[in-house]
Amino acid sequence: MQFDKKRFRPPSRSNSSADAYLIIGFDTEYQKEAVTNGHGEVELRNRVLSYQYFCQIIDRNSESGQPSWSGIIFPEGPEDKHRFSIDTFVKTAIADGLQSIPDAILPSDVYLVAHFTRADVPGFSDFKDNDGRSAMNLENVRNLFMNVRKPVKINLAIGRGSKPLTLKVKIRDTVALAPAGATSLAKLGDILNFKKLTLSDDPAEELYFKKNMAEFMEAEPEKFREYAIRDAEICARYTSRIIKLNHEKTGMFRLPITLTSVGVDLIQSYWIANKVDPLEVVGKEVVEERYWSNKNKRYQTKEKLVSLKKLYWSEDFFTECYHGGRNEQFWFGPAPKGLWYDYDLTSAYPSAMSLIRIPDWSTLRPIRNTQELLDSSLMAHDLAFANVDFEFPDDVRYPVLPVRTDSGLVFPRKGNSTTHISEIMLAKELGCKIHLVEGRRIDALPLSTPSQMSKMMELRVFEGFARMCIEERRKHPKKSLDNLFWKELVNSTYGKTAQGLRERRIYDLRDAETKPLEPSKITNPVYAAFITAFCRGVLGEIMNALPTDVSIFSVTTDGFLTTASDEQMAEAGGHLTGYYLAAKSLLQGHQAMVGPPARVYEIKHIVRQPLGWRTRGQATIAPSRSKDWKETNLEPNDDEKVVLAKGGIQLDRTLTKSEQNDEIVQLFFNRKPTDTLTATLGAGIREMYEQGLDFVDKSVTKRLSMEFDWKRRPAKASDVPVAFKDGVEFEHLAFSTKAWDTADQFYRVREVWAQYNKSKFHCLKSLADYTEFAKFFEASLAASGEAGAYLATVDGPLKRLRRDLVIAHKLRKAGTHQLKPHACGRKNIFPTYKLRAKDFAEMLSEEFGVPCHKTDVDNARKNAVFKPYQVPRTGETLAVFGKIKREMFPYLEIEQFLTKKAEFNIDIGSL
Repeated sequence: MQFDKKRFRPPSRSNSSADAYLIIGFDTEYQKEAVTNGHGEVELRNRVLSYQYFCQIIDRNSESGQPSWSGIIFPEGPEDKHRFSIDTFVKTAIADGLQSIPDAILPSDVYLVAHFTRADVPGFSDFKDNDGRSAMNLENVRNLFMNVRKPVKINLAIGRGSKPLTLKVKIRDTVALAPAGATSLAKLGDILNFKKLTLSDDPAEELYFKKNMAEFMEAEPEKFREYAIRDAEICARYTSRIIKLNHEKTGMFRLPITLTSVGVDLIQSYWIANKVDPLEVVGKEVVEERYWSNKNKRYQTKEKLVSLKKLYWSEDFFTECYHGGRNEQFWFGPAPKGLWYDYDLTSAYPSAMSLIRIPDWSTLRPIRNTQELLDSSLMAHDLAFANVDFEFPDDVRYPVLPVRTDSGLVFPRKGNSTTHISEIMLAKELGCKIHLVEGRRIDALPLSTPSQMSKMMELRVFEGFARMCIEERRKHPKKSLDNLFWKELVNSTYGKTAQGLRERRIYDLRDAETKPLEPSKITNPVYAAFITAFCRGVLGEIMNALPTDVSIFSVTTDGFLTTASDEQMAEAGGHLTGYYLAAKSLLQGHQAMVGPPARVYEIKHIVRQPLGWRTRGQATIAPSRSKDWKETNLEPNDDEKVVLAKGGIQLDRTLTKSEQNDEIVQLFFNRKPTDTLTATLGAGIREMYEQGLDFVDKSVTKRLSMEFDWKRRPAKASDVPVAFKDGVEFEHLAFSTKAWDTADQFYRVREVWAQYNKSKFHCLKSLADYTEFAKFFEASLAASGEAGAYLATVDGPLKRLRRDLVIAHKLRKAGTHQLKPHACGRKNIFPTYKLRAKDFAEMLSEEFGVPCHKTDVDNARKNAVFKPYQVPRTGETLAVFGKIKREMFPYLEIEQFLTKKAEFNIDIGSL
């Protein structure tokens, strides 16, 4: 193809924004098919049916409508060799525009944008070989293909002897630019009021055509073309809107990599406009670093962003104070029937963020002792953090000091915790004994002028920005792009303060290795630790302030499911809740203070009977009805009448929420220890890039895991009947929980549960199932060290008792030298009677419930040494030994057999 240089604007300089961009929204339609490779193996691939584009010019200096055009191109055949290269595709799209719009002058800076590039970029022939992939300069951004550091360079021939015109093509993905909860292309179309087309009004037929696009293309060629181009058009239109929004709000005329990156740029601009140093406020500074340049053969200097020295020496401590949200399941199995309300804290993270005052990093210093921590003038919004030893009273239902484990946070009754002063103050109010191990505090910048008294931004890090985002959001209709844009910015800023603190590794396509996720420009462990601790604290305060007859089913990050009524919730709370309400009211422009009593929460769902099994594993046995919502003045949709968190279980994505809920409930009640679940997963970005694979589905079979996660200690249990839909009835174990005494107990139970399932998987479906595990647990805990070796999984303590009793009797040890006359009702037995193996076995099995055969006695008698203290001390073995002493060996020395008492057990009461 030949092009006219006069029809193009010159490209922008490196690392600078252009004045105009050509946006090419693109999409591929394909159909999955199985093929046999050169090794005779069957593998999945995508047969590319078409490539479609929608092109639009966006100009920094023009508000009027810009030229646009669209088209679709078809490969000559179904094989990989018939696919178009990215070079040919872009040139074809550009040539079409130059021909259809004769006076158009096209930008040389190009955004090539798709929705979910992992599916579309591999459709180009370049992706099939190593050199082609390398030339695309692809990077892994949120498991999507983009080229951030270097664009794809496409050279346009402009005549013989002339230097080609180079286009700089940047691959981007609208998934990374979509607001939370609106990441599908259909939802982006809804935001733009530009609907994604459907293939059929019948959902079943729609699904069939999506799996058989080649058939649809032949049957409905015009409809296929319209459907295919519409997807590309949504991408282009959405991209254009984001560029304009970014330019309008940050002054930068470019497409951001992700929507959250806009928030970082915007808050830094906001700080600068309000005379706050964007580096100092997050505890960073730029220093010059001297290094040797092999290229220039001399020392050179470069700028490097580092933490302020005062903060640097304590960063590890503050990072240890940073934890995620509180996530616990308080009830296993079916909960009692009633009205269960799912309450969420409104604007949780923005409200917490708005309380943070600008720190004076130079004041960072140790907290000297427990008295300074607890009895000084420290307040809940101060930047004070501590590692403490603690112990809560027995009557505190929900301890509030987090302990980090390999399986997430647990909240035991006593232990050691590293957290923010807000949770420590709450613990003190609940009667907790607290002893400081180590602590740090940072003062806020003091007021320097009287005018600052009325200008809160001068005092607080995030409040002004958060309030601005909320005010801007209010200007736009709900669910509009502008409304969602501002909501995403304010909600995502918290995540950026925590980015890179806890190690999260991503695969680097260029270097072919996994690397830690880099911190953001505003990452700061002090802020991240404060925000999460304060939100956990508010939840913990409300939960502990509710009446004791109120049940809590589960807690998830910023809300919980409970039987508490609105009135009970309104009366719950305390010191932290007051801070939270004040922050929320300030962000809302004091509107929350007007009218009815202010609330820090909102109702998300109401159900009549929930079902729970683990953290983030909840479903609904009985949904709510419209009348259950009467007093809320809300009009619920069907999804709000059902609580569903699948706990990692993947189901058919075409099912509705209600249909998925019903399937989850059936899985739970009908599960067996050997059950597996086949999930359909997309190919991973690493294997796709390394092998040049298409994005194809893979079936992965996993064991179905719907058992309790043991983050809380089972308290009271029962087998309860359950009536489900269509008259289906079940009976299942249900139990309430209480806090563990220590995190070590949690670790120990998890360890023993793993041992219990090592050779054979188990389900906790009945009280008998639980009792069996409780017995195994007690035996395992009692039989530590040598005593625990080779202990049988089934009836292990009784089988050990059988062995050692037989050995002792053979060697006349531990009081077994004399039998009781007429023992066990057998008149032929006298004190020195010589028991035959058959008689001994029958007495143990028939009279004392110890599993035993003649061969067991014969085998045990082969041992020449009696080892004391080898039988696990359990309630069962104590009872059996007691009965044996009464009815068989009156001088039996029971303590000679038993191990020391177990540290604790998991016995359970009745509901």
